[in-house]
Amino acid sequence: MNNPQNSQRNSRHSLNLDQRSVLKITAVEEVISFDETLISLSLGETVLNVSGDGLSIKNLSIEQGEVTVTGRVDAVVYYDDNPRRKKFGLFGRGQ
Repeated sequence: MNNPQNSQRNSRHSLNLDQRSVLKITAVEEVISFDETLISLSLGETVLNVSGDGLSIKNLSIEQGEVTVTGRVDAVVYYDDNPRRKKFGLFGRGQ
């Protein structure tokens, strides 16, 4: 059964990076993996990778969908998990 709160979290999230050392993220559904150099988070059909040095998860509330990451943040990268949204180039088409 679909939970309206989960659907709302899937469609909208936010990132707040302060001084490259404190990153607050909303609409997090799952912590996929983490170590001191890479944290992978699920935001519904999107995966968010945070890379840096000395990274740690300070606050985690999956019920609220909130995560706070501390450490030196070097990059934040999105990966789309939805295979229907694959790109096929200028003239190509998906079947």
